[in-house]
Amino acid sequence: MEQANKEWLPHLEDAVPQKAKGYTLSMYSIALEAWRRGITVKFYNTTEKKSRLRYSLSYEGKEYTFVGSRGSIVPREAIKICIDKHLTKKYLLRAGIPVPEGEEYSGEVPDEEIVEYSKRLGYPLVIKPSKGTGGKGVIANIRSEEEFRSALSYVRNDLNYPEVIVERYAVGIDHRVFVIGNEVIGAFKRIPANVVGDGVNTIRTLLRVKNKERDKNPSLNGLPITIDKEVHSTLEKVGYTLDSIPKEGERVFLKTKNNVSSGGDSTDATDDLSDEIKKIAIDACKAIPGLIQCGIDMIIDYETNTVSILEINSRASVRNHLFPMEGKARDIPKAIIDYYFPETKGKRKNLLYYFDFDTIHDAFRRGVANEFLVPSLPTGNIDSRRFLLSKKQSSTSFDKWVQKQARELKLNGYIKHLKNNKTSIIVSGCVESVDHFREIVNNRLPKKYKVTRVDEKNWDKPIKIGFEIKEPSISYKESELQVLSKELKELQKERNLYKKKYQEIQKSTSWKVTKPLRAMASLIKMR
Repeated sequence: MEQANKEWLPHLEDAVPQKAKGYTLSMYSIALEAWRRGITVKFYNTTEKKSRLRYSLSYEGKEYTFVGSRGSIVPREAIKICIDKHLTKKYLLRAGIPVPEGEEYSGEVPDEEIVEYSKRLGYPLVIKPSKGTGGKGVIANIRSEEEFRSALSYVRNDLNYPEVIVERYAVGIDHRVFVIGNEVIGAFKRIPANVVGDGVNTIRTLLRVKNKERDKNPSLNGLPITIDKEVHSTLEKVGYTLDSIPKEGERVFLKTKNNVSSGGDSTDATDDLSDEIKKIAIDACKAIPGLIQCGIDMIIDYETNTVSILEINSRASVRNHLFPMEGKARDIPKAIIDYYFPETKGKRKNLLYYFDFDTIHDAFRRGVANEFLVPSLPTGNIDSRRFLLSKKQSSTSFDKWVQKQARELKLNGYIKHLKNNKTSIIVSGCVESVDHFREIVNNRLPKKYKVTRVDEKNWDKPIKIGFEIKEPSISYKESELQVLSKELKELQKERNLYKKKYQEIQKSTSWKVTKPLRAMASLIKMR
């Protein structure tokens, strides 16, 4: 995951607020693309869940509402079909689209009947919830009756998904393909959560390192690979534990499902798809009445140039197309806004600016807002500058004074104190206002602030609308403490898992303290 292997979109790098990272990135990136074209963006919430935001985009009398990446052009009937995986498969079969063989079972069907079907169908198999989302409960490449029984119990009982689908495991590479307006805009391939050995560190240590890297990716921020029952069982199958040390270059898989949100790796594969495969993806989208945009999960066998469609998502996340772990980013938000508002093509006004989503998110979360209209994008002759001030000491009064001057001039940017008695001030706005601010900084600073030098240069990095006082950068030691705190929480979760197993054994009708049980008790105490 070296930076050299990534080609992210320049206009999105450093332009994603903290609360817009992770799952929220799809919504924010599409709203940002629209806003940068002069389209009016409004966030709102009509549900009791304070975090479930919707947004509307309006331009010259035309308005569409959005949920995630899906706009209101998509009819309700198409949405219902896509939610029901088995019904989706029926529509695909009618259109001659290749899908894996399988059956759906309601919650009333006993486990034994499903197990018998699995044996008739033949392993390897996949089991998944009929109406699950985000890859939750999808167990793939099940190779025996014992594994199938365990997976079935896990999905039905532990995850509480009584309605399940059982189907053949398709051989090939898992892909997510995004289609809109009869065109494939992007595709990335996925492999399950994994670590690559270095011959020195344990799987547990390698996982911590990988999670730190994932956290640097705006798409994966706050979405670490979690240690759960699936991780332990997956490692057990290959004779490993979290404390095993894999060989250098050895890839060790931690989970069976490929979803990136569950810890999988994403690599752009848009240019790898043949015209035949792209046509199948487009035809699959057309097979659902009224569906004009979707994310298609498909298994591709490149040797035979064949595919198998697993499911279709009418509200597909676009974040992994924007920030793949490897490969070239694909500008899905641009394609979506081009489709909904074709009259705005080529009308991006200023890619330097982005809006403050953190404030919007917090306002809804605290329940102080049900609707939020994003201020219009600054237009006209724009200039952006950085002023580096040398001063003997920082002060709150100075920060507030600078903020007052900037806001009165309707300038965007921030003030931030650096090391060695340096203060950085970023301002952006109309040329006249920037010129006025320059005059203030160079000639009208109050003497009590003891500024000894002012250096100026052009600024070409993203700027958030508004003017804020930024806190000093977190120190290295503080950052390390935060990382250690996250690792401690992971260890506590794992300890609780062992403790639960230990307690279950104790509650059994008759049990004897054997060596393995003593070892488990010692392990719990150590952890």
